[in-house]
Amino acid sequence: MNSYRKIDLETWPRREMFAFYRGFDAPCFNLTVKVEAEPIHAFAKARGESFFLLCLYAILRAANAVPQLRQRMVNGEVIEFEKIAVMTPIMTESELFRQVWCEYEPDYPAFRERVAPDIERAKRSLPSPLVEHGEDFICASCVPWTHFESITQAEYGFAQTIPILAWGKLKNGLIPISVKLNHCFVDGLHASRFFAAVEQGFTAPETLLKP
Repeated sequence: MNSYRKIDLETWPRREMFAFYRGFDAPCFNLTVKVEAEPIHAFAKARGESFFLLCLYAILRAANAVPQLRQRMVNGEVIEFEKIAVMTPIMTESELFRQVWCEYEPDYPAFRERVAPDIERAKRSLPSPLVEHGEDFICASCVPWTHFESITQAEYGFAQTIPILAWGKLKNGLIPISVKLNHCFVDGLHASRFFAAVEQGFTAPETLLKP
């Protein structure tokens, strides 16, 4: 598990908001945004890079840039991870999927070097729907066959604090990205900051090459 700090609820500015939404039966909300993605697609094609891997890294980097997306409730304590990874399903030869754990790295070249071999092995492996780990990650699925308008994420639990997202097919220069977030930690402002960071990576992909 990645390192983290414990948040003192007595001095946490979000204390009342956290307590309010924690009382909801279903405190999570979904938001879908279409993000300009032609620059990152052209960048990947020109350099012979994996478009999927570039997008995955841009999304993970954006999530790490927003502290609220790194906050969780674990064993009754509110914590903030120093960094978070991403768990992503990779299609196997049987057209099922295997989950792959991808640790965050400060730049795309380091991420690609660490993650690409695991993804290639997963394609030739048996399907596996779950990787046992802590909560220091986001779930991110690629749905490259569909340019969706919105999507509702599967719920492991109504009060889950791990962000879950999916991104779809590139069409007319745009990629739809849908994310499920827990309102105990994340408001519309924080979600907007996440999408702004994703758009930064998608429209200026050269920035992903540097820490």
